[in-house]
Amino acid sequence: MPAYARRLRALEFTALFVLLPLVIAWQGETMRRWIIPQLLLITALCLVLLWRDPSFERRRLLAWPHPWRACVLRIALLLAIGGAAVLALASQLPDADPFALPQQRPVLWLAILLLYPLISALPQELIFRVFLFHRYRALFPGHRTMPLVSAGVFAAAHLVLGNWVALLLSLAGGLLFAYTYARTGSLGLVTLEHGLWGNWLFTVGMGGYFYGGHI
Repeated sequence: MPAYARRLRALEFTALFVLLPLVIAWQGETMRRWIIPQLLLITALCLVLLWRDPSFERRRLLAWPHPWRACVLRIALLLAIGGAAVLALASQLPDADPFALPQQRPVLWLAILLLYPLISALPQELIFRVFLFHRYRALFPGHRTMPLVSAGVFAAAHLVLGNWVALLLSLAGGLLFAYTYARTGSLGLVTLEHGLWGNWLFTVGMGGYFYGGHI
């Protein structure tokens, strides 16, 4: 990539993944109420940029790892181990009420299980993994650097939620999802992983730390 193009790409990255999250976080409650519409708008922008990029292979959006069973097993094992740790954390948080949602509002809980992977996990993975890895790889060479950058800006995007729980867990989740994508290049697999973790957070009563209040 020529030097001038690299500088332009660096400015673009800074605007989208550093300045924009800071501005949204600065607006606080106003922007927090519209997280999903913002997310979908940014996803649409990223899709347009990817679609118009001749170096992007569109079939990668539907790529699935081989062998996929080993990847899914790894996700399940990490969820079992990490999920127990998340449950232990939830039991210590004053605003978390483990398993209250499925017990008291089962219909809402089932709706979240179905919709969260589609309207939240999928757009986030397209932005912070597929788009980010493809468009800015030249800025962050090295197979270890890009996952760290991805996790960092993913966590920064959660500053708008205004609590340390969301920031800490999004950083940990961002590292996990970024390394999954770096190894497999599969949007479907990393969306599955993200969706399962998100659904578990809502199930154990930690959804309030990630809920913007827009719907």
